[in-house]
Amino acid sequence: MSNEVDTLQRVLLQISNVLEPLERELNSTRAVQTFAELGITLNSGQVSSLASPMQALVASSKTVLQKAGDLAQAIEDENIGQIVSISTELISQVITAIQKIDQLQTAVQGIGGIPASVSSHFAERLFNYLLVRALDAANGINELLELLGILERQRNNVGSTDPGNPEFTISTFHFNELGKWLESPVSALQSHYNWGSNSLDAANLLQRLEHLLLHLKAPVFYDDTTPTPILEAVIFQLRPRTDLNPNGLSLSIRQNLSPGKIEFAADDLKVTLDLQATLPFGAELVIQPPATFTFQTSAADTVSGSLNLSVSADRTQAATPYLLIGDPDGSRLEVGKFGVSFGGRIQGSGGQSAADFTVGGEIGAGKLSISFADGDGFITDILSGIQLNSDFGMAFGYNSSDGLFFVGSSALEIQLPLHLNLGPVEVSALTFSVGIDNNQFPTAISTDIKAALGPLAAVVENIGLAIDFALVDNRSGNAGPVDISLGFKPPNGVGLSLDVGIVKGGGYLYFDFDKEEYAGALELMFSGIVTVKAIGLITTRMPDGSEGFSLLIIISAEFGTPFQLGFGFTLNAVGGLLGLNRTMELEIIAAGVRTGSINSIMFPDNIIENAPRIISDLRQFFPPAQDVFLIGPMAKLGWGTPTLVSASLGIIVEIPPGNIAILGVLKVALPDEDAALIIIQVSFIGALEVDKQRLWFYASLYDSRVIFLTIDGDMGLLIAWGDNANFVISVGGFHPSFKPPPLPFPNPNRIAINILNESFARIRVEGYFAVTSNTVQFGAKAEVYFGLSAFNISGQVGFDALFQFSPFYFIITISASFDVKVFGVGLFGVHMRGELEGTSPWHIEGEGSISLLFWDIDVPFSHTWGEDENTTLPSIDIMPLITAEFEKLDNWTAELPTSNQLLVSLRAIESTSDLILHPVGVLRVNQRAIPLDLDLDKVGNQKPKDAKRLTVEVIDTGLAKVADTKEQFATAQYKNLSDANKLSAPSYEKQNAGIELSVSNQQLKSSAAVKRVVRYEQNIIDNNFVSLLIRFVAISAEFFNHFLGRNAASKSALSASYKAQKAPVEQKVIVKETGYVVASTMNNSPHSKDAYFASHAQAQDFLRAQVNQSPGLQDSLHVIPSTEATPLQEAA
Repeated sequence: MSNEVDTLQRVLLQISNVLEPLERELNSTRAVQTFAELGITLNSGQVSSLASPMQALVASSKTVLQKAGDLAQAIEDENIGQIVSISTELISQVITAIQKIDQLQTAVQGIGGIPASVSSHFAERLFNYLLVRALDAANGINELLELLGILERQRNNVGSTDPGNPEFTISTFHFNELGKWLESPVSALQSHYNWGSNSLDAANLLQRLEHLLLHLKAPVFYDDTTPTPILEAVIFQLRPRTDLNPNGLSLSIRQNLSPGKIEFAADDLKVTLDLQATLPFGAELVIQPPATFTFQTSAADTVSGSLNLSVSADRTQAATPYLLIGDPDGSRLEVGKFGVSFGGRIQGSGGQSAADFTVGGEIGAGKLSISFADGDGFITDILSGIQLNSDFGMAFGYNSSDGLFFVGSSALEIQLPLHLNLGPVEVSALTFSVGIDNNQFPTAISTDIKAALGPLAAVVENIGLAIDFALVDNRSGNAGPVDISLGFKPPNGVGLSLDVGIVKGGGYLYFDFDKEEYAGALELMFSGIVTVKAIGLITTRMPDGSEGFSLLIIISAEFGTPFQLGFGFTLNAVGGLLGLNRTMELEIIAAGVRTGSINSIMFPDNIIENAPRIISDLRQFFPPAQDVFLIGPMAKLGWGTPTLVSASLGIIVEIPPGNIAILGVLKVALPDEDAALIIIQVSFIGALEVDKQRLWFYASLYDSRVIFLTIDGDMGLLIAWGDNANFVISVGGFHPSFKPPPLPFPNPNRIAINILNESFARIRVEGYFAVTSNTVQFGAKAEVYFGLSAFNISGQVGFDALFQFSPFYFIITISASFDVKVFGVGLFGVHMRGELEGTSPWHIEGEGSISLLFWDIDVPFSHTWGEDENTTLPSIDIMPLITAEFEKLDNWTAELPTSNQLLVSLRAIESTSDLILHPVGVLRVNQRAIPLDLDLDKVGNQKPKDAKRLTVEVIDTGLAKVADTKEQFATAQYKNLSDANKLSAPSYEKQNAGIELSVSNQQLKSSAAVKRVVRYEQNIIDNNFVSLLIRFVAISAEFFNHFLGRNAASKSALSASYKAQKAPVEQKVIVKETGYVVASTMNNSPHSKDAYFASHAQAQDFLRAQVNQSPGLQDSLHVIPSTEATPLQEAA
């Protein structure tokens, strides 16, 4: 019996949730307001006359809630008898509650002064009022229903301040509108928003759309101050087009968009935005009735591609699919995954492109199962045990060009229990299945076989005969219009179980012939001495669909009595991992550290029982990859007898490129694992990625506690070098205003201690500490909550700190609050927020406030104290530093240009410590101490004394500068950055670090070019006794080039290089490095053509120089990435 809820039980529980507020809404102190919210104004005397029917309704609703709680408990206990009994009682009580609502309506109708049109609809108004409140718990449902016209909210007496005629809203559901949307979306749009006419109700449409998006946490803003209303959504703008006949809508883009894909995932839900086009700033999608889409850009733009937004939920790898209707253990309709998508295609040029729009959905891994076990006695006796199963999947949608479309597949499966015993072999079930796949009907007859041979038991699932029927043209099949083929149907799986006393265990093999994937798990225990476990994956199809082979196997041996290693340490287990044509996805493994999936690698428990989950994790961690190999030894060490501290450790090497990962799980249980007062468990992963030039480490606390205090949190370390140099260490996350660089692991959670964590009380303390190349950050927060639904007290105090070292300075943001709420309304509150700076002098500034019911008192404060002392470190001479760098012979190298072909061979020279420069080579001098061509505010934490900017120039007339060399520098080590820039500026940037020199042009001379005319000897060999020889024959240039096509010269590297220069540009994607531009704050237009720079620091220098020349530009310029700038011609 599953503890999932079937359809009837789910409906009953939801109805109970709808009725839950009645007890509060109809009590004596609240009833007058509740009736007013339903559009019925009553005095206290009239409400008193309704006390009896109201109390009866409240009592009935309390009974419903009690029965709903009993039903939930019975479902959790998997008590079938109680579930059936309580469900029956709950149905009866729900019917009684509905009758009590009708009785209350009758009593309301008996009160004079209430219009009959109002009192006769009291029951409907009350139920709709409760239903709307219940649906408010799911963000966006009511707003979506209102957008579709299914929910109508009629607001009355808007803005009224008359207590006798208050403002109220009547909600009405029109569920028949759903059918209209399914039947004809265009007609539904016409009905609700005048779509297709010149009186489009755009204001109502955009307002409802704004309400929906806001409840979905989308950053949107509705602006009705313009001549036509506008809905702004970050980089998109939606507005009506009243200049079109009929009126339409326009969706414009306020930023250049490049191709890319963004995915957001949470649990089994995934949202994907996939853009396969380059959309310029100002591009506009115009939608006209009934469903015509055009894409408009400037005349110079050519737009081609697609945009698709999809939302999907997938439980195909989970144990429980989504139950739509029925009983999880009986007849039911369920799906493994489903999703919806919205998108379109664009094709065209010259300012106007054709576009089509598609909205659709997909249902996958669907299953209809019919069980006869719930039938009457006769049906049950005859059909007991027979199950009728039908697997299906389908996709459907609407395309503005092609109209409605459906794509589907289905399979019908009938399983008959046989329980046929043939000695040691039992045929337990016979299965008939037939499917539909285009014009083919795959059919199979299979059976489940069990065998018991002494201590060995085996089971084979679904082995049998496959019969494929295919419809063919021209009666060319082996049975006329039908082609029939027979074949062996291999089993879906094979299981083994063994119990011979000293050896116990079992295993299972999984077969997926469609995906060409095979997996297995094995666990054997040898007399309690050692337990051997193995998990394997074999794939004979590579991810690109090509034929191939990949293998992953994990083997471990766990010792019943650990081996003593000395000093209290023990060896508890050993193991290893081997992968052929498998790679490791380190970022996915890092995410598994937080979720606990890493335990699928490190000596997993109960591998037979947990095999589906373990195999699913391994598929994600180690996917197939051609010519990549994995090898990884593992060990589990312990300390103490019995084991108090254990550490599972594995080292995985990926070849090529030589990446190394260290995985592990550390567990501390004191004083004893069976009765532990202290449990500390940490999963961790560290990696050296040679190909990505970075070293990192990530660890996560899970299921840890000290007595009853739970502890959780993460830490991470990243050291990167090369083109993307970076340094980050974080314990518990980052400053709230800091945007961390791209990390190979999840953003660390706060280190937190939960002192108390109950529904009625919470006490939590959390903190963090982080160091980056720009900043030192740390902070802490404490939260307290006590209360129930009617009354609660909450408070918090916290701070976030940011430090610099020379001159020593810090800024700490402090916040504190204390609130008392009654029925969700603030009764009393104290709030404070401020910033503390120091230490020479100290300064605090902020604001405090006190709230009492509807009154707020705000008090700003600012205070400075202490002496203004000099905390700056002494200045530093930087010329000796840079001189020492240029005097190091290691910083000078002589190199050959990689693009040159050396057509002259030089004699070998004797080895020498001096640098030898080739005539066409370059002399490179490079250093990493101080960046060049950059205004220096400091070096480390000290101000420069003898120079502010360093530039290298060439004086020797025999050498000339070819180019600047670049190195990664931490900008915050050389520039004074504001607190905001410390948190937002790149940690490392490429700056000039040296120069490349070569022989100047005057030294590169050659003799005059010589032109040669090629002549051939022509020898004609035929039947004549003497062949005809003709000397000095000239041929045309065309034939000359043709005859060179296969000779050695044309196949040389130099010739290939020359041909490549004449060939069209190779089609490949080149990602440019991020540049920066000084631009106007008004429209992001570049300040000038010279305002583009390779680094953020250089752009800041330029900005500072411009402001020094023209102080009026102080607030009108800023530095932004060059991709965000408006092109100069557009700005003009």
